[in-house]
Amino acid sequence: MLALLAMAAATTTAMAGAAARAQEEVRAHMEGCLLWSGPGAIAVRNDCSRPVALMLMTFADQQTVSTELAPGGRYASPFEWTAPGFMFTACPAGFQPSLRFAVENKEAIGGSLYNCVRGRPTS
Repeated sequence: MLALLAMAAATTTAMAGAAARAQEEVRAHMEGCLLWSGPGAIAVRNDCSRPVALMLMTFADQQTVSTELAPGGRYASPFEWTAPGFMFTACPAGFQPSLRFAVENKEAIGGSLYNCVRGRPTS
C-alpha cells in the first residue's frame, strides 16, 4: 500500500512539474513590435528590444517565409502589397504560433488569436 501511495505521489509531482514547464513555455505574440512599410514590396522592421520570429504567407500562392528579426532588424519580403493579401505571426525568437500556420487558420491568426509556444503547434 505504501508503495502505491509513493507511486501516486511521484506521478502527481511529475505531472505538476510537466504542467509548470508547459506553462513557462507559452509567450504572448509580438505583433506590436512590427512596423510595416509600403507600397511596393512588403517590408517590416522589429521596433522592440527582443528578437522576433516572423512567419509570413501570401494568400495568392500560399508561399511562406520564416525569418528572425534582431532588435531594429529589417526584412524586405519578395511579396507585394496586393490583393488578396497576406497573414503573419510574430513570436519571440525560439517560439512559434500555437496554431498551425496555414490558410485554414487565417481568421484566427488575422485576429491575433494565438500565443507563442516552444515546439510544434497542436492545431
